[in-house]
Amino acid sequence: MNLDVINTAKQLFNTTWDLFDKGGERTTDDDIDMLHKAHTSRYLWGLCGDPVNFARGEWQISRAYALLKMGEPALLHGQKSLQIAVDNDLDALDMAFGHECVARAFAVLGDYKNAQLHKDKGLEIAATMVKDREYAENEINSIIF
Repeated sequence: MNLDVINTAKQLFNTTWDLFDKGGERTTDDDIDMLHKAHTSRYLWGLCGDPVNFARGEWQISRAYALLKMGEPALLHGQKSLQIAVDNDLDALDMAFGHECVARAFAVLGDYKNAQLHKDKGLEIAATMVKDREYAENEINSIIF
């Protein structure tokens, strides 16, 4: 593995989070930068990562699109995140967040039935967690529709 690629993928992932945290203070340029960084991080993980990195990268892209109220790409990447988690039997955290991003994308699209279905499934999985349970539940419960 190339450590430069791994370090760049991590850095981009973390700086994408920083842009998430700016909330209403993000500019249009920040929004575009957020998308570029999330996609590039995921691409780099594809070169040197493992299924956990792939699922979390897809989750982050989905979340970025959801924040921008772009439901279709949010759903595309959310479903990919969840599928990677299922196909690779990832842990409860990644399964719960796979459902979280799909629920969030459906909520952006106005499909509240499917949003609720995935929100409930994410909360059900989060309830089985010991570590990060409260964090996961808070994130999933932040989906409002």
